[in-house]
Amino acid sequence: MIEKHETEIVTFFDRGHTNAKAEQLNGKIQRFVSNNYGLKDKDFALYRIAGYFS
Repeated sequence: MIEKHETEIVTFFDRGHTNAKAEQLNGKIQRFVSNNYGLKDKDFALYRIAGYFS
């Protein structure tokens, strides 16, 4: 597993870069989708997502 993620690990220690913000955004989207499961109107769903993240 360490060999698979070696470049990300080295980048963290060299530059301090992580993907925490991307993971946080992904978590927010997943929670939003699970809370609003069953929305049939795609445009309304995208409108709600835009409002949720603005």
